[in-house]
Amino acid sequence: MSVATIRAPRALQYVSAFGMSQDAKVIAVQWEETEQHYWLPVSRRPQTDVKIFQALVEAWRQEVQFLSSVTEMSLHPAYQRIIGMGASVLPLLLRELENRPDHWFWALTAITGVDPVQPADRGKIEKMSEAWLKWGKEQELSW
Repeated sequence: MSVATIRAPRALQYVSAFGMSQDAKVIAVQWEETEQHYWLPVSRRPQTDVKIFQALVEAWRQEVQFLSSVTEMSLHPAYQRIIGMGASVLPLLLRELENRPDHWFWALTAITGVDPVQPADRGKIEKMSEAWLKWGKEQELSW
């Protein structure tokens, strides 16, 4: 059996079928990992919306932590990519608001086309968060 016949994810099938030595098993597993890395580099590995969202949130928080302008925060590339993810991230945004209120209101309005915040509550993050969480529950979203 040549090394080329060991392909992901069948490498371990060969290990058990042919009674390979421990060293051969290690090589087979390493070959599988190397082949996966070759064919699916990090930039092309499938990622879930949740992982992408979390990475974007982390990047956004790190890079805007010293900004005071909500407009600049909202125009940050990571924030704009979150908006670009569309309605699929609404539950994730609402969970963020519930756990750690922040300036997600522009994104929520851009994605949904609505703004449930009362004019008197503008600028009050807690009140704005409450309004959006209430709206999410009214829309029967779960997060």
